[in-house]
Amino acid sequence: MVSGVREYYDANTRKFLLTGGHRVLHRELWGPGVVNRREALHHAHALVVDEIAEDDQRVLDLGCGVGTAALYVARQRPVDVVGVSISPEQIRLAKRFADGGGPLRGSARFEVGDFTAMREGLSGFDLAFAIESFVHAEPASAFFREVGGALQPHGALVVIDDFMTDDGADRRLDDFRTGWHASSLMTVARAEALAADAGLDLVASRDLSPLQRLGRPRDRVVQALQPVLRRLRRRSLWAQSMVGGHALQACHRAGLLEYHLLRFQRRAG
Repeated sequence: MVSGVREYYDANTRKFLLTGGHRVLHRELWGPGVVNRREALHHAHALVVDEIAEDDQRVLDLGCGVGTAALYVARQRPVDVVGVSISPEQIRLAKRFADGGGPLRGSARFEVGDFTAMREGLSGFDLAFAIESFVHAEPASAFFREVGGALQPHGALVVIDDFMTDDGADRRLDDFRTGWHASSLMTVARAEALAADAGLDLVASRDLSPLQRLGRPRDRVVQALQPVLRRLRRRSLWAQSMVGGHALQACHRAGLLEYHLLRFQRRAG
């Protein structure tokens, strides 16, 4: 599964950047006070900044994409951020964008790595965060185990991602899992139990689903192209992604998925 996620992002990241905006690979969130698309794309980053304590010094970005979230955090707070991605292509872009990204209050650096099997020495962090990357963890238990080992006692993990509302089966969920390589799609309760086994307690949960905007013009275009995309998805990772994205929206409309911010805290000892 690791090789599949790596191939998926190596092949698609530049396309995501062309069709997205502001070097952001995740979805828009139209939270309170958000007045334009740029702010909506960065709203998840602002939510992460709000979770950083005043005395936090080291932050770990799990599934950092092209580094946009890490650089945003380092501009807003005097913290040292390490971004990890399974995709060498994403890390190449993250380093390029960091070089031309302007002054930071803190620092940001990036490395290729698997957040279910992190390298020795990647530890001592006050806060870790994962924006739309937890669903790729295989297995999710290893994700929580590795993050628990990377955090200081009482350190925090913030996950912003899609979660199932129950354990039922539905073809639309299968299309999303396959199209986006979302092998760890699960309920919040299941994530809470796995995290607890790794010494991480769920201390806060926020449903961000109402902040999404579904059915944008480009989403309607993708919907119209579904018959063609479904035929091509076995040969094209891009078509696969478009089928998965359409299924994601269908799942949210049907109440099969919710988009949550979860905060976990590592136990002492």
